[in-house]
Amino acid sequence: MPNSANNSVPGAPGPRRRLSAEERRESILDAANRVFGEHGYDNVRIDDVAAAAGISKALIYEHFESKQELYGELMSRAAMDLLGLLVQAAAAPGMEGPLRMENAAAAGFQWVQEHPHAFHMFIRDVTDPEIAEQQDALRRGAVTAMADVMEMEPPETRAGMARRQTEQIAEMIVGGWYALAEWWLQHPDVPKEELMTSMLGFMWLGLGQMQDGARWELTLGGTVRTGAETAPRDDAA
Repeated sequence: MPNSANNSVPGAPGPRRRLSAEERRESILDAANRVFGEHGYDNVRIDDVAAAAGISKALIYEHFESKQELYGELMSRAAMDLLGLLVQAAAAPGMEGPLRMENAAAAGFQWVQEHPHAFHMFIRDVTDPEIAEQQDALRRGAVTAMADVMEMEPPETRAGMARRQTEQIAEMIVGGWYALAEWWLQHPDVPKEELMTSMLGFMWLGLGQMQDGARWELTLGGTVRTGAETAPRDDAA
């Protein structure tokens, strides 16, 4: 009589391996990343994440206390990954001046292309005030990181730019990148190189003139004018 241990059907799958706690946690995060990225924080319930992960809701609560904690961890991980890539690209050997910004921009847009769901979590409006505050904190961190990248330049290259001005420019760069990356996700047929050309041309050409000492002179003195109050042009009759 043949041994029962040898009665398995050839090619049949073996018993399903039980995931470790860390592997299960990662599988939950992967499923949540897709669901939140597609539908947004406010429109997703823990039941939806459980269904996407193929597990029970109770099992999710063994790893995360709430939907808020789950979403917060996803955002923190994504931010650390993105900022790490940007700094690495900016600090790469041979990167200086416009090449540094070009390399960092390439890394940023490539990350968005590879992680669209994660990027959506940075920019989508949420009603939860703690999640909204975390989004703001991550953006502030991105601005600080961009200012630090700009200050990687040799002193002579960034002459005339105080830290306060650097932070103001970093705020504009990050805000513009957020907006342009969001636009790109709505127009995925546009090549990354076209976005980089637009962004870097707008940013670096103007920044270079500022570093040479050029400043915009406020003709209107910073006040808002209506049609009746607008000063006549010099070439007016």
